[in-house]
Formats: sequence, C-alpha cells, structure tokens
Amino acid sequence: MASLVSPRPLLTAVTTVVAMITLAPAPVVASPHSYRVVDLGTLSGGDGAATAMNDRGDIVGWSTVAGGARHAVLWRHGVITDLGVLPGDTDSSAVDVNEFGDVAITSFGSDYLTRAVLWRDGHLRDLGTLGGENSVAIGVNDRRQVLGTSDPADDMRHRFLWRDGVFTDLGQEYFYEFTADFNNAGDVVGGFNVPPQDYPCTCVGGRLRDGVLTQIGSAALGINNRGQVVGAANGRAFRWQNGTLTDLGTLGGDRSHATAINDRGVVVGQSATTSAAWHPFLWRNGVMTDLTTRGVWETDWIEDINISGHLVGARGNRPVLFR
Repeated sequence: MASLVSPRPLLTAVTTVVAMITLAPAPVVASPHSYRVVDLGTLSGGDGAATAMNDRGDIVGWSTVAGGARHAVLWRHGVITDLGVLPGDTDSSAVDVNEFGDVAITSFGSDYLTRAVLWRDGHLRDLGTLGGENSVAIGVNDRRQVLGTSDPADDMRHRFLWRDGVFTDLGQEYFYEFTADFNNAGDVVGGFNVPPQDYPCTCVGGRLRDGVLTQIGSAALGINNRGQVVGAANGRAFRWQNGTLTDLGTLGGDRSHATAINDRGVVVGQSATTSAAWHPFLWRNGVMTDLTTRGVWETDWIEDINISGHLVGARGNRPVLFR
C-alpha cells in the first residue's frame, strides 16, 4: 500500500493545568437503573471480551476460535461476525468502532509483528507502518481517521493518524508514554513523559492538539467529542473541561480512576471502597454510583459507555453488554 508521511508537528508548547475543584453537593438526580446483563456470544472457542461500541449499538472486541486463537469480532443486532486476521497472521483484536461501522483492529503475526488494520464494508485493510516493522491500532473516529502507533525505520515508536492511505506523524512516543484515546477533532489523550524525559519518568496525563500538549492530571485515559477528558490525578478520578479539572471522588476508599466518557459527560471507571475492594462506578451530574448496586459484579470489567448509557466489557471470559 502506498502511503505518504507528512512532516510531524512538534510539541510547540506545554500548558500545565493546576486548578482542581471538588463539586459542591449536587441536586438530587435520578440514579442509574439496574442493568440487564446480555451475554453477546462468542465464536467456536468460547472466550471473548467486548472492547468498544458506537452510539448505534455496534459492539466490537475479540473471541477465540476452536484452535484457541483470538479473532476480532463485531456484534450487530445480535449477530456475531468474525472479522478475521491478515493473511499469514494468527490473531487479531478489535479496539474501536465508529458511527459508520468502521472497525480499528490490531493483527498479530506468529513472528510477534503487529499491524494496524481497518475493517470497512467487509474487507480488512493493512494500514502499513511509518517505515518500520510494526504498527498498532488504538481507535477510529467519525472522520474515518485511525489513531495508532508505529515504528519508523530508524527511531522509537511514533503516534500517527491515518486517513485514506495517508499517515500524519504526531511525533515520538517516548519511554513510559502511552496513547489511550482520541475524538472526532483529532485530539489525542494519554500519558506523556515531559522534559527532561529522564529516569524516574516525568510522566503526566495530557491532551495533544495540533502539536501542543496540555498537561491534564497524572494519566488521561478517555476523551469525548465535547473535549471532556477523564483519567486520574493524584490517585483520584477526574473529568476535565476547558482548563477546569473536577475531582469525581471515590466510593469511600482513597483511590479511583475514570476510564471512559460518553458525549453526555457520563463517566465510568473504578474506585476503591472503604473495605479496599475495587468496584466499577458510574458518575453523572456530580453523583458517583457503585455499579455493584445496579447489577454489575465487582469482578466485571467495563470498557466503554455509549450515548444511551449502555456499557460493554467482560464478565469472566465472556463478552457482555450491560443495558
């Protein structure tokens, strides 16, 4: 596949966000309903997990086949579709789906090499690399951009955006850094090792927009299309918007972290309780609700939330929808 690498934007500025507020007691709002748990089904291997969904209700993830390999899958209207692997590869996993039904996938070879892949209209497309051997898919947005990371020919891993065969290099992903999520505006969130980029890591959470890094908390893990960012700051879950970082609190313990947010600003994550157990939570309008009181188990793993408030993830070795 022919590709064009555009000049990468440099990190031209770092904006540090220092304001943190805790919301005053919020007005009484309707608490989340009790969720009905739907087992999404698997391929012949019997194991799987759901990793993401769109607002139309398409769900993606992975499932094992009879030989034990993992394949990327799509669940739509109760039907599971095996999205396959690249020729010669052994495994694959779907990580995101946009409103068009495009699916971002990473395909794995027996030689431990990886490739970012886009599934569209029934076909897998190898997105290639920035010149090295590996690439990994992280997400796909409604502009049909794919976010990922890739090895250039002679450098450590870089972040990239891909669209219609063209790579935009977002710059190096330094040691200890990670890339978590992005939105329709192309804003990227994750963990960044800021100067002096030395050991121990000078790691912060942040949003990368047009080459400018804005520091946000300790780790930025999710972003919605309104530009609201969630993650963890000083060991506690936060939601950030327009320079204001709001502490979401805990379920009685001393730590929490937020992992996903929908376009209505509803947040999911995990929090320690007074007994030091970790429970999944949902935060809405200033109120954090322990989801174990709403039909979700302590051991369930929540990966995503859509505009309808439906949740996807895994219960044990099974892919599930909470609705």
